[in-house]
Amino acid sequence: MPRNPHNMQKRLAASILDCGIQRIWLDPQEMSHISMANSRHNVRKMIKEGLIIKRPENSPSRYRIRKRLEAKRKGRHTGTGKRRGTREARMSSKTLWTRRIRVLRRFLKRYRDSGKIDVHLYHSLKLKAKGNEFKNKRVLLEHVIKAKSENLKRKLVNAQNEALRQKNAALKAKRVKKAALQDGFVQAKAAAKPEATKKPQTAEKTQATKAKKGGK
Repeated sequence: MPRNPHNMQKRLAASILDCGIQRIWLDPQEMSHISMANSRHNVRKMIKEGLIIKRPENSPSRYRIRKRLEAKRKGRHTGTGKRRGTREARMSSKTLWTRRIRVLRRFLKRYRDSGKIDVHLYHSLKLKAKGNEFKNKRVLLEHVIKAKSENLKRKLVNAQNEALRQKNAALKAKRVKKAALQDGFVQAKAAAKPEATKKPQTAEKTQATKAKKGGK
């Protein structure tokens, strides 16, 4: 059996690259140049130039594994016959709760820090999230929008009521002032009236006394 003329270069390369001789690849277009390498220094130089390469290790293909995992993501191969362990063992309810509550609390904290909700609404929503009121972040977002609109409506109604209260108070003060002026006018008029009625009575009395005296 003829001896391979490049066994020495392969052996040196395998020793340098710390692998087997079968994994050493030599560039077929540069065989004449590679055959001149008779020392480790020359072989290292050719490895650096890319004339000698260490092949990757042969390993089992993951094609079938990837294909099966892709099918599992679609829901295949996950029936009762493929399951090992109880539901709680396969996916703990505590793990699901931890994931969900962390998402909700992170969402509330971000909204509070950005000023989209005030601290009072944040506190009430955090307690409701702890009480398992929100199924997911979408439900919480809908609740936040609804609560904000209700708060805005309440503020608007309160502002309108306050404006109406101030208007009624101003009207009341105006009526009181007007009534006070009218009372003062009536009292002044009543005080002046007896003096006017007193003078004619004295005149009538003097006339009557004079007539009496003349008759006598």
